[in-house]
Amino acid sequence: MKQNFIYRLLAFILLSASVVFSTSCTKDEPIVDDEDKEVPDFDKGQPEGSISIGGRMSNDLTLESGEEYWLAENLIIEEGATLNVEEGVTVWVSPYNNPEIVVHGNMYAWGTEAQPILFTLSENQPNYFDYGRVNWGGINGGQVPEGATRPDQEIGMTYVTIQYAGGPMNENSEAVRVGKLEPGELGYSVFFNNNQGQLYMENCTVEHSGGDAVYVERGKIALFHNAVAYAGTTEDEAFNFKQGTIGDCAFNLMYSAATNGIKINNSKPVEDDQQTNVNMYNNTMAYCGWRRDGERGGSINIEKDARGRILNNLIVNSKFGTKVDPSTDIVGNNTLVKGNYYYGHVEGGHDKGNGYLPHHGIQPFEDDQDDTSVGHDTFWRVFQGTCNFFIDREVNEWTDELDDPQFVHFIDQPQNPDGDATKEINYKDLDLRLSSTSPGVDYGTDNMQLLSSQVVTEVGGKTVTRPKLSATVGAFGSN
Repeated sequence: MKQNFIYRLLAFILLSASVVFSTSCTKDEPIVDDEDKEVPDFDKGQPEGSISIGGRMSNDLTLESGEEYWLAENLIIEEGATLNVEEGVTVWVSPYNNPEIVVHGNMYAWGTEAQPILFTLSENQPNYFDYGRVNWGGINGGQVPEGATRPDQEIGMTYVTIQYAGGPMNENSEAVRVGKLEPGELGYSVFFNNNQGQLYMENCTVEHSGGDAVYVERGKIALFHNAVAYAGTTEDEAFNFKQGTIGDCAFNLMYSAATNGIKINNSKPVEDDQQTNVNMYNNTMAYCGWRRDGERGGSINIEKDARGRILNNLIVNSKFGTKVDPSTDIVGNNTLVKGNYYYGHVEGGHDKGNGYLPHHGIQPFEDDQDDTSVGHDTFWRVFQGTCNFFIDREVNEWTDELDDPQFVHFIDQPQNPDGDATKEINYKDLDLRLSSTSPGVDYGTDNMQLLSSQVVTEVGGKTVTRPKLSATVGAFGSN
C-alpha cells in the first residue's frame, strides 16, 4: 500500500464550478465534509482567456488547436463519447481539489513535434509549481462495470506532455471509486484498466508524477519513444504493469524514478485476463531507485507469474539491475533477459546500490533454504549470459568494473534519496545518444523474436508501428 499523504488544502471535495464548456454536460453535486470549512475558489489563478471545461460529457468534445483551457473539476467522458485534443492545445489545471480526466469512451490527443499538447498546473499558481508538488489527478481510463465489456475503449496520445499529476486522491477520484487507492493516497499521471481496451503513447513526456507515472491494470499497450522523469515519491515506478497487461514498452527514457523504470506482475488476474506479457526493449534508465529504501528499485522488476522479453536496455547509475523474482514465469523461454548494458558511476556498493543483481532476484546458486537461488541451469537459461556485468558466459562471477557507455553528453550527479530539488539536474540538458565508439553499439541483439506479436496496431484511425529491435543498447541510438 502506498504511503498516505494529507492534502493540505481540502480533501474529499468535488468542485462546483459555475462555468462549463459544453451544453451536453451535467455536473455532480459538490461534496464538503466540514460545513465550517471555507470552500476555496477553485478558479483562482485561471489564466485570462482560457475556456473552462469539466463535468460529464455524453457527446463528443473537441479542444481546438491553439486554444487554452481550464480544468477545475473532473471531466468525465461517458461511454460512446470521444474527447479530441488537437495539436497546440494547452490545458491548465486548478491545483485545489485534484481534478482529473476520466475516459469511459475514447480520448485522442494527437499533438505534433511542432505543436505539442500540454497538461500542467497554472503558472499563476507559483506555490503549486514547485518540484515534487502534485495537484491534479491525471488522465484515467474509466473502469468497465462488472459483467460488461468495452472493447472500443481507447486512449491515444502523441507529443503530449503531462506535468504534476498523480496528486492526492479524494472520494471522486476514479482510482478510489474502483477500489484501487484510498482517499489521500497519491495517484497516477495515466491510469488504464480494461483488458480489452488500448493505451497508445508515443513521443510523450510525463514529469513529476506523485505516484506511478503510467499505471496499467489490464490493457493492451503500445508505449514508444516516451520520456518519464521524476516519477514517484518513495515507492513508485515510471511504468507499472499489472495483471492482464500485454504489449510493448520500447525506446523510452526513464529518469529518476523513485523505484523502478518498469515493474510488471500478474498477481491478481480475474476471468478473461490474459497473463501479463510485455516486451521491454531498448529503453534507457538513469538514476532510478534511489528514493526507495532497502534492496528494491533501479531498473526492471518482473515478478508474480508475469513474463516478457527484457532486451537491449541501458541501465545507468541506478540502484539495482533487473530483478527476476522467483515467482516469475520462468518456464522455458517465457522470461528472457538478454543484451542489457549496465554502468554505475555513483557511490553505492552491493548493499546500497549498483549491485546489478538484486538480492531478492533469482541467483545462479543452489540453496534449498533460499528461493532466489534457482540454480545454475535455470539462471543462465533466463539471463542468457549476455549482460555486460558477467565475466564469462555461464560462469557464476560478475564484475562491477564496467565500461563507460560513452554518452554524447552526460552529467554525473550524486544519488538523491530525499528527492532534493537542488540535487536534481535537468535531464533535457543530457544527450543520451551513444558515441560511435561506445561499447554499447552493437552490444544488444536485433534478431531475437519478441515474446508476443504486436497487439496494438491501430488507435483512433492512426496506424501504430512497433519499432524494431536495435542492437545498439538504449533508446537513442548513436551519433
